[in-house]
Amino acid sequence: MEPGEFQEAVLDTVRRYGMDLSRPLAMVSGGPDSVALLRVLVGLGYEPAVLHVDHGLRGRESRRDAAFVRELCRELGVRCEVRELRLEEGPGLQERARRERYRLAGEFAEELGATAIAVGHNADDVAETVLLNLARGSGLRGLAGIPPVRGRVCRPLIERTRAEILGYLRGLGQGYRVDRTNLMPKYARNRVRLEVMPVLEELYPGAARNMARAAALVREDLGVLEELAAGVVTGAEGEAGISIAGLGELPPALRRYAVRRAYAAVAPGAPPLPRRLVEAVLELARGGEGTRVLDLPGGVVASSRFGEKLVLYRRKEEEVGERQLVPGEDFRFGGWRVRVEEVAGFDPDDARRPEVAYLDADRGPYRVRMVREGDTIRPLGLGGTKKVMRAMMDRKVPKDLRRRMPVVVDREGRVAWVFLGELGEEARVRDTTEKVIRVEVEKA
Repeated sequence: MEPGEFQEAVLDTVRRYGMDLSRPLAMVSGGPDSVALLRVLVGLGYEPAVLHVDHGLRGRESRRDAAFVRELCRELGVRCEVRELRLEEGPGLQERARRERYRLAGEFAEELGATAIAVGHNADDVAETVLLNLARGSGLRGLAGIPPVRGRVCRPLIERTRAEILGYLRGLGQGYRVDRTNLMPKYARNRVRLEVMPVLEELYPGAARNMARAAALVREDLGVLEELAAGVVTGAEGEAGISIAGLGELPPALRRYAVRRAYAAVAPGAPPLPRRLVEAVLELARGGEGTRVLDLPGGVVASSRFGEKLVLYRRKEEEVGERQLVPGEDFRFGGWRVRVEEVAGFDPDDARRPEVAYLDADRGPYRVRMVREGDTIRPLGLGGTKKVMRAMMDRKVPKDLRRRMPVVVDREGRVAWVFLGELGEEARVRDTTEKVIRVEVEKA
């Protein structure tokens, strides 16, 4: 494949997957894939900026890599940014380095106003990923390999093989750097690349391209399954909910996709939920009456509420301490928006709304805080005292929500109002009340 043909093939990939390369940031390590990526972008008339991350893990070689990329960018008339990254040796070093590279790329892309972060993954990388995921027992998502586009990250070389990339560079007379760590068999991916893929290519010429094509077909099927599962997932107030009855009507495979879809809705950008946790969430939904909860990665909580609804939400950092209610203020507290105002009088129709409370200002100053074990209230019209937790239980507030419910307390620390619930007898507005405070809340 001549250099011009190679560039046209890459352009077909860019168009097929809708990659916006109007203002690209290219991540260039100096290796053959990233150098080919840069040369293709320039050859197609794009005007990329380049980010090179110097990990400092290979001493003098790392510095030479950075110098090579700087010189290449100077020759091509491309802006080059070199940023240093220092990581401690230890387990998971490659994965930690990858995360930090993308973090730096995201920051630099924001500075530039870049439309895309272009990286040099190719068809061989897809094939290696599929093999590794298959060996781990992955489902369809793992067999879908590396996506051509994910968020702002795009991969223009994803349909080109490593052999084609090296041929392209030879045709240009373009040099590149070789990272010796890529030749070390202690890393699983390196062993697949150096030992497994050559055997597969010998047995089935074009194996890497074929496996990459198969991964693309799996991605298409996966997209259809996820859309079907999405039909039972609803979102409101920072939660993703699934009707347990509706979940039971789905085939087992779609149930799993529904759970993953709900998790992705409340934890965008997090790694997909592993199979064992998906099954744990589904088991939670089969638990029957009452409220059951399960903690998931990323601060996400799954809650099965009364055998009717499965809800996933991200656990919020609760407000520390208390906040005084001052008329005219509009603020957020513990995942709620709170509006406070002084009004001329009592509106009984408005007061019937669960999100509104009218309070006697003379019992203030009022403060808002999270509910505590042992809190009690004298509910309006009850004629006695009741524990706040018990009152919420009687109203069938799910257990996981009870402990995250704010309350309004008066100047003596007594509970005057439970958000969306009971109003305290002492705080109610009477005929003799001179000043009235109206409080309205909604989920933020």
